[in-house]
Amino acid sequence: MKAKTLLVAAVMFLGLAAAAYAQGTATFQVGSIPVTAVTATGMTEKTGSITFTTVSGSAPTVLGTITVSYLVPITNAGAAITGTALTGALPTIGSTNNTAGVVVINVSEGFTGTFTLTGIRVAVSGTTLTSLSASLSAVGNAIVAGQTVVTVISSISNGLASLTSTSGVINAVTGAVTTQPTLKVKENYLDAYGKIPTVPATDDQTTGVWLRFTLSAAPPTGMTIAFPATATTDSTGIFTTVNSDGTPNGAAVNITSTSAALTVYYQLTTDSDPTKIETLTVPLTVSVDTTKASFPLASISITSTVTLAPIGTAFASSGALIASPIPRFSALEVGPASILSIAGSATTLIIPYASTVSSSGYNTGIAVANTTTDPGATAMFGLASAIKQAGPITFYFYPQQSGSTAPTPFSYTTGAASPGTGLDSSGRVPSGSTYTVLLSQLLAAASAPADFNGYIIVVCSFTNAHIQYIITDFKFFANGGQGMVVSSTRATTPEALNH
Repeated sequence: MKAKTLLVAAVMFLGLAAAAYAQGTATFQVGSIPVTAVTATGMTEKTGSITFTTVSGSAPTVLGTITVSYLVPITNAGAAITGTALTGALPTIGSTNNTAGVVVINVSEGFTGTFTLTGIRVAVSGTTLTSLSASLSAVGNAIVAGQTVVTVISSISNGLASLTSTSGVINAVTGAVTTQPTLKVKENYLDAYGKIPTVPATDDQTTGVWLRFTLSAAPPTGMTIAFPATATTDSTGIFTTVNSDGTPNGAAVNITSTSAALTVYYQLTTDSDPTKIETLTVPLTVSVDTTKASFPLASISITSTVTLAPIGTAFASSGALIASPIPRFSALEVGPASILSIAGSATTLIIPYASTVSSSGYNTGIAVANTTTDPGATAMFGLASAIKQAGPITFYFYPQQSGSTAPTPFSYTTGAASPGTGLDSSGRVPSGSTYTVLLSQLLAAASAPADFNGYIIVVCSFTNAHIQYIITDFKFFANGGQGMVVSSTRATTPEALNH
């Protein structure tokens, strides 16, 4: 009797097991086609598709879910299911938690076949990720062991590699532009500049990628820095100016001393080359209106940085998803690169030897003439007149070494309380004036030791400066000469006696 009971129980178990298999739970094998590379500052970067296929020979699905977790926020509403159902209905998107980065897929009962999850964009900005994988879990059905984590982005890196430039150079005295500036922006990976939106749209991209250039300062009065209407890469990409709100501009953008903003935006308007790392060249034009500029021009250096744009957050302050523009980025300034250098109006002079010895009464008299006032071109038989200027003088002292310890150089710039004669109330040498002073007076004003032997480099903040020095004991000895005018590149060219 006991054996019969056991036999009946075994038959019932097998029957229930057979029934359970008939109802079944499907097993999905999973694959993905990851996006090759995206930008690390991106707020709406594409992810690759994930494909689910019921394993051949397994039972149809039961009612259940598959949860896909991206571990970063989902920043669009473009998730979609495509595929082929051999039996039953295709699964559908059940819900999306954008801030958590989770998509729940509803699996219909009786489905067999293949379906693909596509259209997901994510925010990777602010993370340290170098790639991105999605985690998968199923309720009611199963996923092949080892396939519960799939790569959806192969590489995450900065979009821009570098910003380089040829700096513009302007003569401070005449306003002549001797070199026009050029900016070059190199993308960091293949197709970082990307494509423009397609018509009709095949995804939810709304704009071509932008570049935002930001200047460090406005140019002086009377000067204009013009960005061209279009700029091209060394391959197929073309960028066109756009306004900060995204409306087309298509014209040159001029930056002047009165410009309200020091930013210039470009938008990709022709697809870049996905097979080449491209460099965008932006040729700038600097011009000077001599009727408005104040000469000599003040010494200035203007630089630029660049970042991918549009700049924006993933979500609104309310937590709501922001629909556009796509793509969007957080700012990451690359640079700076110099775009303009105004060489200050200056003269560099050298006194090869100066001396003051308090115990013997020796001292050095120094005279610096600001000759920017002259009798004019007619009186000088056609020679062009200088432009009147005024400015302070900086003395750089280099003491003579005595013994094994090298002395420390020091400097002094003339100001309101400077010794000597020939300065105005602010310590400048007016045009047409000569500044005379004793070396001992300069040393005292610089709080330096009373005795000095060595050379002095004298930098005058005006052109056409000339210098004379005399070493004397005020009794029996006096000797001196004219200081040398440094007029060449000292690093590479021997100095001439350009007095």
